[in-house]
Amino acid sequence: MPIRDEKTYAKMSYNDFKVAFERLKKGELRLSAWRAYKSLRRMLQSLAMKHDLHRKDTPCAVPKNCMLKVSEELEKHYPGIQKMTEEALKLFDEWKNNTANAEDIKRLLKELRFDWISSHLTEEELKKIEETKKEL
Repeated sequence: MPIRDEKTYAKMSYNDFKVAFERLKKGELRLSAWRAYKSLRRMLQSLAMKHDLHRKDTPCAVPKNCMLKVSEELEKHYPGIQKMTEEALKLFDEWKNNTANAEDIKRLLKELRFDWISSHLTEEELKKIEETKKEL
């Protein structure tokens, strides 16, 4: 049974997005890559819970090794989520291998579709996301 709900995952996705951007600005690429990956993963978890595609036998709604399968299932509802998931997993590998690339981080942050989870975010948060994306 997941320990978080759809809204909590959405808020965490937003917070990870903000931290990824701040770390990127400071040149902390490895930490930024990790947070960008987590932002997408938590968005995926929120959407998986909405569509009842999450794991019910683990505390984590979508374990890392299930991300691609879940994104394939969600692709019909959220075009582009599969590509974003692949990019996030690439960032995970970059984080793990200490080879984080600023352009890869920027690409994923720009592509993240917070409109998919906007019912869980405030207007102010959505505005901040758009302002941040313009800075990337």
